[in-house]
Amino acid sequence: MKKNLMKEYSINVIMYHYVREIKNSKYPNLKGLEYKNFEKQIKFFIKNFNILSYQDLLEIIETKKLPKKPSILLTFDDGYIDHFKYVFPLLKKKKISGIFYPPKKVVENEIVLDVNKIHFILEKETDKKKIIKEIKSHLNKNYSIKYLEKVHNISLKSRFDDKETILIKRLLQYFLPEKIRDQLLNILFKKIVNESIEDFSKKLYLNKKNLIEMYSEKMTFGAHGVYHKWLEYLEYDEQEKEIMESSIFFKKIIPRSKNLSFCYPYGSFNKNTIKLLRKYNFNLSFTSKPQSITKKNIS
Repeated sequence: MKKNLMKEYSINVIMYHYVREIKNSKYPNLKGLEYKNFEKQIKFFIKNFNILSYQDLLEIIETKKLPKKPSILLTFDDGYIDHFKYVFPLLKKKKISGIFYPPKKVVENEIVLDVNKIHFILEKETDKKKIIKEIKSHLNKNYSIKYLEKVHNISLKSRFDDKETILIKRLLQYFLPEKIRDQLLNILFKKIVNESIEDFSKKLYLNKKNLIEMYSEKMTFGAHGVYHKWLEYLEYDEQEKEIMESSIFFKKIIPRSKNLSFCYPYGSFNKNTIKLLRKYNFNLSFTSKPQSITKKNIS
């Protein structure tokens, strides 16, 4: 990020996912940020920007007074062990606070999220056509309804991925019925990644002990749903379960936690989401829309 992209009296939220030593790891094709580059970014941010804590942001929203110096907020999604192993020690050393958004189930180390199964399937099998072929074969063999005939309804626009990658992600994230998605993901994960779900989950995600230690050192946590689902595609009661259960979970595991924020999985929400967040007393929420917080939109 270049300094001239940041204006005075503005706040930008910097969103991270995987932060690890990638190149020489077991998963060198994983799309993430090399730790050494994260170190460089933090050094750059400290030099050039005002790095806000979550409490700083709440105060700014309350008073509607933005710092004159361009400011940033650091957020870390999906509850990876990377955040405990790599991110937390550096932030602690630099006396910086970040906001972490793990879905409820990953902290309980019970599952591997669909989004992560897809990431590691794509990491291991770089030939996207082979994955699409596997999906087509499974659908044609097991289901009379030809789901792929409706594939033209899927938007393949993306800031980050090529069209084949986006097609795979959308089919396995929300386009296909949940039962079929689960079947396909389990088949592909077992065949391509070849790891047990239980072992993989424990190696991939934070646990409660990690979370409590990070919180004790002034890291902040917010809700990210239970299963990391596209909220806009869920019925009202399904959305309520995702929001309510994640709220209860964090208030239970961190009894002193107040002023919870919510981070929309995939940046996805609708009017029902907003209604439910107000019902369960969330202070604010984050999406993935590329836009700064400025004097014009802080109200």
